[in-house]
Amino acid sequence: MLNPNWSRWLMASIAVYFKTVADAIPLPLMVAGVNEIVAEEQQNDHAELRVNGPAITEVSKNFYHIEVDINILVTDLMKTTGENAYDIQTWCGLFQEGMAGPIPIYKYGSEAGDNSSEIGCLIPRDNKYDKIRVLHFGQINNVDRVRQSMVDGTFKMDLSSV
Repeated sequence: MLNPNWSRWLMASIAVYFKTVADAIPLPLMVAGVNEIVAEEQQNDHAELRVNGPAITEVSKNFYHIEVDINILVTDLMKTTGENAYDIQTWCGLFQEGMAGPIPIYKYGSEAGDNSSEIGCLIPRDNKYDKIRVLHFGQINNVDRVRQSMVDGTFKMDLSSV
Protein backbone atom coordinates (compact mmCIF):
# COMPACT_ATOMS: atom_id res chain seq x y z
CA MET A 1 0.00 0.00 0.00
CA LEU A 2 1.25 3.44 -0.92
CA ASN A 3 2.51 5.34 2.14
CA PRO A 4 0.91 8.80 2.49
CA ASN A 5 4.05 10.07 4.28
CA TRP A 6 6.38 9.52 1.31
CA SER A 7 5.62 12.90 -0.25
CA ARG A 8 6.42 14.77 2.98
CA TRP A 9 9.54 12.71 3.68
CA LEU A 10 10.79 13.34 0.14
CA MET A 11 10.21 17.10 0.35
CA ALA A 12 11.78 17.47 3.79
CA SER A 13 14.80 15.32 2.91
CA ILE A 14 15.44 17.15 -0.37
CA ALA A 15 15.18 20.51 1.41
CA VAL A 16 17.63 19.48 4.15
CA TYR A 17 20.06 18.04 1.60
CA PHE A 18 20.15 21.16 -0.57
CA LYS A 19 20.24 23.50 2.44
CA THR A 20 23.60 21.89 3.24
CA VAL A 21 24.80 22.62 -0.30
CA ALA A 22 23.53 26.22 -0.15
CA ASP A 23 25.06 26.83 3.29
CA ALA A 24 28.47 25.77 1.97
CA ILE A 25 28.36 28.41 -0.82
CA PRO A 26 27.06 30.41 1.34
CA LEU A 27 23.74 31.29 -0.27
CA PRO A 28 20.31 31.55 1.39
CA LEU A 29 17.93 28.80 0.22
CA MET A 30 14.18 29.30 0.14
CA VAL A 31 11.97 26.25 -0.29
CA ALA A 32 8.87 26.85 -2.42
CA GLY A 33 5.74 25.83 -0.56
CA VAL A 34 7.55 25.73 2.78
CA ASN A 35 9.26 29.07 3.34
CA GLU A 36 7.35 32.29 3.04
CA ILE A 37 9.22 34.41 0.54
CA VAL A 38 9.53 37.95 1.85
CA ALA A 39 10.70 41.01 -0.05
CA GLU A 40 13.81 41.53 2.12
CA GLU A 41 15.12 38.07 1.25
CA GLN A 42 14.59 38.78 -2.44
CA GLN A 43 17.02 41.71 -2.15
CA ASN A 44 20.01 39.39 -1.71
CA ASP A 45 21.65 36.72 -3.80
CA HIS A 46 19.67 33.55 -3.09
CA ALA A 47 18.41 30.21 -4.38
CA GLU A 48 14.87 28.84 -4.50
CA LEU A 49 14.22 25.10 -4.35
CA ARG A 50 11.18 23.65 -6.10
CA VAL A 51 10.14 20.00 -5.99
CA ASN A 52 7.50 18.64 -8.35
CA GLY A 53 6.06 15.26 -7.54
CA PRO A 54 6.34 12.61 -6.45
CA ALA A 55 4.96 10.60 -9.34
CA ILE A 56 4.39 7.14 -7.85
CA THR A 57 3.78 3.95 -9.83
CA GLU A 58 3.08 0.57 -8.28
CA VAL A 59 5.21 -1.73 -10.45
CA SER A 60 4.25 -4.88 -8.56
CA LYS A 61 2.35 -5.61 -5.37
CA ASN A 62 3.68 -3.26 -2.64
CA PHE A 63 6.69 -2.25 -4.76
CA TYR A 64 6.74 1.33 -6.03
CA HIS A 65 8.76 3.41 -8.47
CA ILE A 66 8.96 7.08 -7.46
CA GLU A 67 10.09 10.03 -9.55
CA VAL A 68 10.51 13.68 -8.59
CA ASP A 69 11.64 16.75 -10.49
CA ILE A 70 13.96 19.06 -8.59
CA ASN A 71 14.94 22.52 -9.74
CA ILE A 72 16.85 25.27 -8.08
CA LEU A 73 16.47 28.83 -9.33
CA VAL A 74 19.61 30.81 -8.53
CA THR A 75 19.41 34.61 -8.37
CA ASP A 76 22.46 36.88 -8.50
CA LEU A 77 21.96 40.59 -7.84
CA MET A 78 24.51 42.24 -10.10
CA LYS A 79 26.72 44.68 -8.24
CA THR A 80 28.41 47.58 -9.96
CA THR A 81 31.91 46.79 -8.69
CA GLY A 82 33.82 44.10 -6.85
CA GLU A 83 31.80 41.12 -8.08
CA ASN A 84 32.99 38.07 -9.92
CA ALA A 85 30.76 37.87 -12.98
CA TYR A 86 31.03 34.07 -12.85
CA ASP A 87 29.65 33.63 -9.31
CA ILE A 88 26.32 32.38 -10.60
CA GLN A 89 28.03 29.71 -12.72
CA THR A 90 30.06 28.60 -9.70
CA TRP A 91 26.92 28.36 -7.56
CA CYS A 92 25.08 26.40 -10.26
CA GLY A 93 28.04 24.05 -10.56
CA LEU A 94 27.89 23.32 -6.83
CA PHE A 95 24.15 22.63 -6.96
CA GLN A 96 24.68 20.47 -10.07
CA GLU A 97 27.34 18.51 -8.19
CA GLY A 98 24.86 18.04 -5.32
CA MET A 99 22.27 16.73 -7.78
CA ALA A 100 24.67 14.02 -8.93
CA GLY A 101 23.41 12.23 -5.82
CA PRO A 102 22.62 10.06 -4.19
CA ILE A 103 20.16 12.16 -2.18
CA PRO A 104 19.25 10.30 1.02
CA ILE A 105 15.59 10.24 2.03
CA TYR A 106 14.72 10.12 5.73
CA LYS A 107 11.51 9.86 7.74
CA TYR A 108 11.72 13.51 8.83
CA GLY A 109 8.88 15.03 10.81
CA SER A 110 7.01 14.91 14.08
CA GLU A 111 4.09 12.68 13.13
CA ALA A 112 3.53 9.02 13.98
CA GLY A 113 6.12 6.89 12.20
CA ASP A 114 8.62 9.74 11.78
CA ASN A 115 11.90 8.61 13.30
CA SER A 116 14.56 10.11 10.97
CA SER A 117 15.56 6.67 9.70
CA GLU A 118 16.71 6.43 6.09
CA ILE A 119 14.24 4.82 3.66
CA GLY A 120 16.32 5.04 0.48
CA CYS A 121 18.09 7.41 -1.88
CA LEU A 122 17.08 9.40 -4.91
CA ILE A 123 19.38 9.07 -7.89
CA PRO A 124 19.31 10.92 -11.20
CA ARG A 125 17.08 9.26 -13.78
CA ASP A 126 19.45 7.65 -16.24
CA ASN A 127 18.39 7.88 -19.81
CA LYS A 128 19.78 9.91 -22.66
CA TYR A 129 17.02 12.54 -22.39
CA ASP A 130 17.27 13.22 -18.65
CA LYS A 131 20.34 15.12 -17.65
CA ILE A 132 21.14 17.36 -14.72
CA ARG A 133 20.87 20.59 -16.64
CA VAL A 134 22.02 24.13 -15.97
CA LEU A 135 19.97 26.76 -17.76
CA HIS A 136 21.29 30.33 -17.82
CA PHE A 137 18.63 32.99 -18.29
CA GLY A 138 21.01 35.94 -17.94
CA GLN A 139 19.77 39.37 -16.92
CA ILE A 140 16.01 39.00 -16.44
CA ASN A 141 15.09 42.39 -17.92
CA ASN A 142 16.71 45.62 -19.07
CA VAL A 143 15.86 47.55 -15.88
CA ASP A 144 16.75 45.30 -12.94
CA ARG A 145 20.36 44.26 -12.41
CA VAL A 146 19.38 40.69 -11.66
CA ARG A 147 20.54 37.56 -13.45
CA GLN A 148 19.14 34.09 -12.97
CA SER A 149 20.04 30.51 -13.76
CA MET A 150 18.41 27.21 -12.94
CA VAL A 151 19.70 23.74 -12.14
CA ASP A 152 17.19 21.04 -13.00
CA GLY A 153 16.97 17.27 -12.87
CA THR A 154 14.62 14.31 -12.59
CA PHE A 155 15.30 11.70 -9.90
CA LYS A 156 14.06 8.23 -9.10
CA MET A 157 13.94 5.68 -6.33
CA ASP A 158 12.20 2.42 -5.66
CA LEU A 159 10.43 1.63 -2.39
CA SER A 160 8.61 -1.29 -0.87
CA SER A 161 5.68 -0.70 1.45
CA VAL A 162 6.13 -4.04 3.17
